[in-house]
Amino acid sequence: MPDPPRPADGTGALDDTAYPGYAMGAAAGAIEVTPAFLRAAETAGLFDVHRSNGGHRRYSRDDLRRAERARQLLNEGIRMDAAARIVSLEYQLAAAHAMINLLRNTAGPDRVREE
Repeated sequence: MPDPPRPADGTGALDDTAYPGYAMGAAAGAIEVTPAFLRAAETAGLFDVHRSNGGHRRYSRDDLRRAERARQLLNEGIRMDAAARIVSLEYQLAAAHAMINLLRNTAGPDRVREE
C-alpha cells in the first residue's frame, strides 16, 4: 500500500495514530522486538502492513500497539496465531464499546436504557 498523502501544511500525520510513520528498524526498536517478530506478526494477520513507494514496510502507532500486546501474550506462552486473534478480538470489543457509548450519548437518557 503506498504512503498516504500528507497534509499540505504538515499537520495531521503526527497526530494520526494510523499514519505509517515507522520504518522496520525504528518500529522494532520502539517496542523492543526484532524485525523478524514484526514480519511474523504480519504473517499471522495482526495487521496489514503499509509499504512505502520503494516497497519498504512501514508501521503506524496502532500497528505497534497491536504488536506490543501480541508480544505480551507470547511472553505468557500463547502462540503467535492465537495472540493475533486475541488482539483482533480485543480491538473489536473496544470498538463495539465505543460505539455503544457514542449511541448512548447521541440518543439521550430517555431513549437508551442502561443494562
